[in-house]
Amino acid sequence: MQTRSTVGQGGLEAFLSRYSHYLILLPGIVMSLLFVLIPLGLMVQMSFFLGKPGGGFEPAFILDNYAKALTSPTFYSILWETFGLSIGAALMTFVFAYPFAYILAFKITSNTLRSYTIALLLVPFLIDWSIRTVAWIPILGQAGIVNSFLQSLGLAQEAVAQLLFTRYTLFIIWLQTYVLFMMFPIYLAMNRIDPDLIRAAQVIKAPPHRVFYDIIFKLSLPGVVAGFIFVFVTTLGDSLTPGLWGGGIQTLGLSVSLYSGNFIWPYASTLSTLLLIVALVVLYILLKIVNIKKLVYEG
Repeated sequence: MQTRSTVGQGGLEAFLSRYSHYLILLPGIVMSLLFVLIPLGLMVQMSFFLGKPGGGFEPAFILDNYAKALTSPTFYSILWETFGLSIGAALMTFVFAYPFAYILAFKITSNTLRSYTIALLLVPFLIDWSIRTVAWIPILGQAGIVNSFLQSLGLAQEAVAQLLFTRYTLFIIWLQTYVLFMMFPIYLAMNRIDPDLIRAAQVIKAPPHRVFYDIIFKLSLPGVVAGFIFVFVTTLGDSLTPGLWGGGIQTLGLSVSLYSGNFIWPYASTLSTLLLIVALVVLYILLKIVNIKKLVYEG
C-alpha cells in the first residue's frame, strides 16, 4: 500500500511539474470561457433569431436583422458618429496622457516622488464614477464656476447653457475617466527604454527632436497602442455616458441599450455583433502595425 501511495504521489508530482504552466492558465481560461466567449456566442446566435413586434424572439436562422441594419442609412450615420467619438476620445486622452507619462518616466528621478505621484493619480478612482461626473455640474452648469468666471470678466452677458450636455461635455467626462488608462501603458513602455540609447544619441549630437521621435516616441508606441485600445474599445460600446451627458447624441451603444430595453433582443444582438466586428477589425490593424508584446517581453 505504501509503495502504491508513493508511486501515485510521484506520478502526481510529475504531472504537476510537467503541466504546471498550463494549470496556472486554467482559472483565466475558465473565466474567459464562462464570462466572455459563451456570452459572445449566445449574442451572435441571438442575432439570427426572429424578433417579435411586442418584444421577445423566435428561434430561427434568418439574415433579416443584418439586412435591416446594413441597408439602413441611419445605421451608417450612427456607426460613423460612434466611431468618430471613440477615435476622438482616444486621441484626446493621448494628447493629455503622453506628456504626463513622459514627465513621470524621465523628469521625476526620485522613486519615492514617483510612487507618491502615481498614488495621487489613482486617488480620484477611489471615488464613485457617478460622483466624479456629477461634480462637473457645479463647474460647467449655468450657475457654475466657469459661467461665473466668464461673466465676471465680461466675456459673457448671461450664463452659457451650452457648456453642459454637449459632445464637449462628453469628451470631458471620457477624458476624466480614461486618461489614466492611456497614461499608464505609455509610462510602462517609456520605463522600459534603455537610458543608454538616449545618452548615446546625445553623445553623437543628435537633435533633441530626433532623439525624442526616433527613440522615445517610437519605442513607446506599444504603450500608445495599448492605451488607444483601452480607450477606443471602452468608449465604442459606452451607452451610459453618452446617454447622460451627450445632449441627444446617438451612438450604437445607445441603440443597443434602447432595443434591449424594449426586449427586441435579436436586433440589439445584431447591432452588438456589428459593433464587435468593427472593433475587432480596428484592433487587428493596430496589432499588425505595432507589437504590444514589447510592453511585457524584450525584443
